[in-house]
Amino acid sequence: MNLPAKILVGTLVTFVIYLALSLPAVLNYYQPENYVLINGKKYTEEDLKKSANSNYRSIRKQYIDNLRQVFNNFAEEEIVNLEAKSEGVSSEELLSKGIGNYKPTEEEVYNIYETYKNRLGGRSLEESRPKITEFLISQKKQEFHSKIREKYNVKVVTEKPERQKVEVKNNPSLGPENAKVTVIEFSDFECPFCQRSQEVNKALREKYKDKIRWVFRDYPLPFHQNAMYAHIAANCSIQQEKYWDYFQVLFQNTGNLTKQNVIALAEKVGLDKNQLEECAKDKDGSLEKEIMMDISDGQKVGVNGTPAFFINGISVEGAQPYSVFEAIIEQELNQ
Repeated sequence: MNLPAKILVGTLVTFVIYLALSLPAVLNYYQPENYVLINGKKYTEEDLKKSANSNYRSIRKQYIDNLRQVFNNFAEEEIVNLEAKSEGVSSEELLSKGIGNYKPTEEEVYNIYETYKNRLGGRSLEESRPKITEFLISQKKQEFHSKIREKYNVKVVTEKPERQKVEVKNNPSLGPENAKVTVIEFSDFECPFCQRSQEVNKALREKYKDKIRWVFRDYPLPFHQNAMYAHIAANCSIQQEKYWDYFQVLFQNTGNLTKQNVIALAEKVGLDKNQLEECAKDKDGSLEKEIMMDISDGQKVGVNGTPAFFINGISVEGAQPYSVFEAIIEQELNQ
């Protein structure tokens, strides 16, 4: 081998060695790793996953949810701009055209007031009218956005969150046991956020019907003084086959669940008041024990507040909008 060839080979070998030594550092720089050092030993996110750390699962899930929401917001802006451009108008003109001169009717305003008046702090219909009008117009805008989304075939894809194994056990449910999607709800009858979520829950059950199974698990929070009794009474209604009727009326009265009213509400749905009241005394403590088991099972899978949902084991925390549940359910049904 002549001298120039030897120099070239030597240079190449030196470069390869340099690359091999520096590549890990370069990759680490551009793909930084999150970890903790304990006595010099590195623990990464993989170790957090293996340890089934509920806080890590919750934070990771929150990140994915937030990312999905950012993508959704971005998509909404983009499709409105695209539609406006195709029609030769501004985005503002398109939106105005989409909802027209919509003005909520007296009946619409009254119905919303009646539905939410327990959460309006005692304000009258007239005092609440501006907020209700704003809410109804916002809903109309959302309907318009949904139509455009369908036209432009919007599909948000993010990494799949970790699934939890959440048992149904012997809890009240709606829908077939062999449904492709099972939604398990941990909720509290005295929680205003849980009350708010019931409209979304009902709308999902109406849309998907036998495609989903909905399971309710008790999770009365310790600082809600009337919650445990309401949950015990609800479990007593199972004997009289009126659970879901009673369930609905209890959530309609989230702000007034004194023992006296819980029993009065039982009569409203045709329950035998005396039988229910006797059962709710829970003399052997079996009903409270069953409810505490629900709470314990929830805590094991990372529930630390209500409402909390698991869609085929995928966690959804809080009273989220319909679109969040819909996206996950559709994804599960299409697998």
